[in-house]
Formats: sequence, structure tokens, C-alpha cells
Amino acid sequence: MVFLFVTITVSAQTEYVLSDSYVYHFLERMEALHIIEGYNSFEVPKTRTVIAGYLKEVIANRDKLDEADKNLLTDYEAEFELELFGTMKRQQRLIGSGYFNFLSQDQKYLYYISDTTNNINLFFNSAGHSDYILESFPGIPKKTFAAVLSYQFQVRGSFFDKFGFFWRGGNGVVFGNREASFFRRDLQYNFKYNTFDKPNSFDITTAGYMTADFKFLKFKFGRDRMNIGYGPVKPIMGNSAPIFDYLYFDAKYKSVEVSYFHGKLIGNTTSVMDTIQGGQNFVAEKYIGYHRLSFNISNALNIGGGEIIIYGDRPLDFTFLNPFTIYKTAQNESSKDRDNSMIFFDYNNKSIEGLKLYGVFFIDDVELGKLGSNYYGNQFIYNIGLVSENLYKIIPLEIQFEYTRQDPYVFTHRIPNSNFTNGGFSLGSFMQPNSELFFTQLNYRFTNRLRLSASFSYYVHGANPLNPDGTVKRNVGGNINLGHREFDALDAPFLDGDKEITRRISTKLYYEPIKDVYFGGTVVYKNQSLQNFVYKKVLETYFTFGFVL
Repeated sequence: MVFLFVTITVSAQTEYVLSDSYVYHFLERMEALHIIEGYNSFEVPKTRTVIAGYLKEVIANRDKLDEADKNLLTDYEAEFELELFGTMKRQQRLIGSGYFNFLSQDQKYLYYISDTTNNINLFFNSAGHSDYILESFPGIPKKTFAAVLSYQFQVRGSFFDKFGFFWRGGNGVVFGNREASFFRRDLQYNFKYNTFDKPNSFDITTAGYMTADFKFLKFKFGRDRMNIGYGPVKPIMGNSAPIFDYLYFDAKYKSVEVSYFHGKLIGNTTSVMDTIQGGQNFVAEKYIGYHRLSFNISNALNIGGGEIIIYGDRPLDFTFLNPFTIYKTAQNESSKDRDNSMIFFDYNNKSIEGLKLYGVFFIDDVELGKLGSNYYGNQFIYNIGLVSENLYKIIPLEIQFEYTRQDPYVFTHRIPNSNFTNGGFSLGSFMQPNSELFFTQLNYRFTNRLRLSASFSYYVHGANPLNPDGTVKRNVGGNINLGHREFDALDAPFLDGDKEITRRISTKLYYEPIKDVYFGGTVVYKNQSLQNFVYKKVLETYFTFGFVL
């Protein structure tokens, strides 16, 4: 009898995969199909090593995948080759020795260094992206167009299988109509693009961090995009606000996971003109704290709960740097109830193979003695949804449905600098308080490189009635930047005020003919009934092209 032992040296990469990567959608599909276990899709991003761990489970169950996902897994085997197999056979670099083929399906870099002896890996990338946006208004002879071009550099690396870093920076330029360019959400809060002289250029949002990975315990210090919540419309932390700097750690052992971060936000900004120095911006101090405890009750059920604290107008508060304190109690004792504390509970159920059910119950504020009434101090978010992969073995169609309700005054605060915003933009989704959203989406995968999605949303918002000069006539809790004032009514019925309705139909096609070279086309139709008898119909056509090298 002959025994053959094969040793594979796998390099741990502590860098995090960007939150907009499609690999997270792929892993959620694998989670619903019971192909992987223990995956936490509530918090994104995750390290390359963690993602590779789940991909190994998928590789072991490759025979359960449809043809499109088998080919997609092959792509990920190239992208995460170093983490999966400890090799660099499907990696190419433009600069340096070796053969480079831009048309190949391998993973491509400008340059890389992989020193397996000393466990040091460095990767240098560039990325180009262009968006072409055409807005037309049915019934009105008006069209607007904008072209948005951007280029950026990325550097990431890991050392000794424990430490890593990431950096990204770049610039962009806009040609055409500024209003049309705001179809790209990030340009709405880009500081350079929205300064007084309104230039056509903008800075790519800088992201960068350092990491330390000790298997069961992970640390990160820096800035990147973070998403918190299940489903396509993140109820807690989405993509609607600028990213921010934070200190983060995550501890996971078997079925228990603890996560925490403390970050620096952009507070209220005031501008002062000086005849000598010119304009000066003064930004108030503002911070956010977050912690969550979750349990994998079984392979099919995950539950969690956590707290968030927003505070400002003072230096860093060591009370909230402590990840093991209770924010609600601490803010009453140490800050005398001047901060905004919130709690939430979440669940994720996959008991039925192919069906994922999830939900979040968020409590911004509550008065127990007035539950069931319209009291403004009862501020909740209800979020429920499902993802169905039940047709997986028949056709590659995924069905998503989600409902979210945000009560009046949720996310607001009587002290403006303690509301749930960063730079005036909601840290959650695009939704305002006093609103509800019905959202349905269909995702179809023709191949691993060609996919189509179609969605419909019905959004209802109770807006604050306005005076002719634009000031608030009556506060019904419909604006995240205006909390309850002493003279506002104590009752705040849901959807009170000027009812606004937005119906949105969207189709999006994504095609990647060569790995990391992609094309996309999106058509969005919006029919809006807004306050003051304003009606809008907008057809937005959005074409994109990009590459990563």
C-alpha cells in the first residue's frame, strides 16, 4: 500500500474585499442553497482569507452547482488562487518578467510581488471606469447628458500571514450636465465636485486601512465602505453617505461572533468668510459606535442584536470606545442624555433549502407607556425580506422581495449633530423617516459573465409640509436632518404630511467578456408624485464601461 501526502502552503491574505464585489452575492446564493454554512451576510466587507474559506466549501460541492455558477467558481479560483491553493499559476502582471495576455481569463495586475518564503505579498492595480448618462423627461422636450470618467490606483499587501494594508486613490472628470451626473450617488456628496466654483473634476474617495488577523480575532483601522443589514436595500448602513474612518474588530469562535467599530463622522459644517484668509469651513465633531453579538443557533438560523451610538460636539468619548459597555445606559450616565442611542435585532433563516428569510427590527427610541399610539417618541424600523433560489435546478433565476417601514422621526435627533447622518446624508438607505418601501427584484444569470436584473419599487414618503419660501410649515418627522422640536406636535401618525409616491422600474444588464473588463447598461423609469403638486416622469439610460488591471 502506498500513501501519498500532498502539502499545500496557503497564504493568508488579511485585506478586505470591497463591499461592492459580486462575490458576496455569490456567497449569499450558496448560503440559501445550503452549500456553505455559517456565512454572515449581515456585515460586509470580509477578508480574502474568510471568503476563500467559504469558496473551499463551494469547491467541495461543485457538482451541486449549475453551469453558470461552475464557471463563476472557476473565475473565483483564479481571483483567490493564492488564498485557496498557495499558487500563482493564473496570475499575470503587465510590468516585469513573464508572458502577459490582456485577453486571457487569468487574474491581471500592473505588478505584483509574491514571496512565499517570507510570506510577503504585494499587488498593484489600476482601474478605469466610465459612465454615460442620458436623462429624458416623457411629455417634456428636455434631455440632459453627462459623461463621467475616472481612473484610480489600488495597492494591497499582506505580511507574515497576519498583517495587511490597502490603499486606493484617483481622480475623475465630468463632461456635460451636472444634474444628470448626480445619477451617480457618490458625486452628490463629493466635496471637490460640490465646492462653490463647481469644477468638472472630482477626487475618487480615498480608502485605506491596516489590518491584523489572528484567526479568531481580526482588527482593522482605516476607512472603506461598510454595509450592515440583509438584502439589497440595507436598513442600517448602506451606500447613501460618504465613507468614514473607523477602528474595527471582529471575534468569532464556533457559533458566536462579536463585532465592533468606532468611527469618525462629518458633523454639521458651517462656512465663514474672511477678508484675509477667504472662506473657512468649520466641521463639528461627530462619532459613531457600533457593536453586535450574533449566534448561529443552527446551520439554518442566525440571530443577532446590537447597539449604535451617535454623539458629537465634543472630543472622542472613551465611554463609547469600550466595545463591552451598554450604550443606552452609558449615554444616560456619562453624557446626560445628549446622544442618540439605538438598538436592533436581526434574524436570518434558511430552514428551507433555496429560501432565505431575513429581518431587522430597529429601535431608535421608545416610550413603553405609549406603545400603540402615534407618540413621536416611538421610532422603529421594520425590515423583512426573502431571497428565493427554489428554481435553481430548473432555471438560473433568483427572486428577491423586501419591505421596509421607517417610522416618523426615526434616525433624527433633537440635537442635529446627533442624528444618523454623515455629512448630512443618511448612513442607512436612501429612505427618509416616515416612509415605507416595497421592493421586488429578479436576477437572471445567462452565463458566469452575463447577467440581467429587473426591479420594481414602490416608495411612499410623508414629507414635511413647506411654506412658499421653503421653510418647514409643519414637522411630521419626515426629514432625517430635522428632529422633534419643543413646539412640534407630540403625535406623529405614520405617513402624515404631504404624501409623496415614487414608482421605479429598473433593468440592468452586466457583461464581462474578458475577466475584469466589463460593460453594463441600465434603464430606469421613475414616476413621482411629489409635494406641492409636483409630478415628475424621468427615463434614465445609463451605460458603463470599465476595467481592472
